[in-house]
Amino acid sequence: MPGTTVLAASQTGLAHNLAEILGADLITGHIRTFPDGESKVTLSGEPAGRCVVVQSTHPPVDINLLRALLLVSEAAGRAQSVAAVVPYMGYARQDREFLPGEVVTLKHVAGLFAGAGADRLVTVDIHSMKGLEYFGRMGQNVSAVPDLAAHFAGMDMADPLAVSPDMGGRERARIFAESIHTGWLALEKERDRTTGEVSVRSEGADVSGRDIILVDDMISTGGSIVSAAGFLRGCGCGRIFAACTHALMVGDAAARIAGAGVEGVVAANTIPGPAGVVDVSRTIAGAL
Repeated sequence: MPGTTVLAASQTGLAHNLAEILGADLITGHIRTFPDGESKVTLSGEPAGRCVVVQSTHPPVDINLLRALLLVSEAAGRAQSVAAVVPYMGYARQDREFLPGEVVTLKHVAGLFAGAGADRLVTVDIHSMKGLEYFGRMGQNVSAVPDLAAHFAGMDMADPLAVSPDMGGRERARIFAESIHTGWLALEKERDRTTGEVSVRSEGADVSGRDIILVDDMISTGGSIVSAAGFLRGCGCGRIFAACTHALMVGDAAARIAGAGVEGVVAANTIPGPAGVVDVSRTIAGAL
């Protein structure tokens, strides 16, 4: 894409790879954080032409959201057009009013990106497709599931089974399973909205001796993965792995997941972290 610039707050592997695929100049930002918590971004170059801003809104979510908006706004003042690539979209779980008085945060996040000057917005496996509607015609979701499945296709596994930790992810597990020509199932998960405790069950799940790939869109605290792993081990499964698009791994999530017997977490490189080994830059570039 001649005349394209890729703008990122830091030189992540995803931004670098995307710039190479698009044949674009990569502009990065130097971030200085002051004692009071304020930060200043200094760009290494000037956005021009068709500008692609790459910034996930992962934890710390509010800080990274502000940086994304700053980059979009700065690009909008200089470039011909601005496409915001937000691989992980924070606040996507706040897509509706669950309890009286709750603010539907994602609706306002969408308004902020539009107000900052984004012409388009591309995200990866957004937690809520209903939430994507708030972005209107400028919003587009792409999936990392085929890329994740391709990674596992190259592994030596015993009769693998793709498992969604909850019924809401059954379509994701189905697509993953079809990509590697294996079976799938979805567990029934209930979460107490007050305590956050998760319980899991499944009727007629025969996983005896089969290696399990737990497929989810994100891993945050790891509670769902830990609960699912415990249930499946009780059913006599083989090895357990976790595949997710976004490995947030908040707090002691990695230790908890390992303690539950999960042998490894494989994620896309939508956010920085050791689990993000599956590159989705070509998938994103295809949407641009």
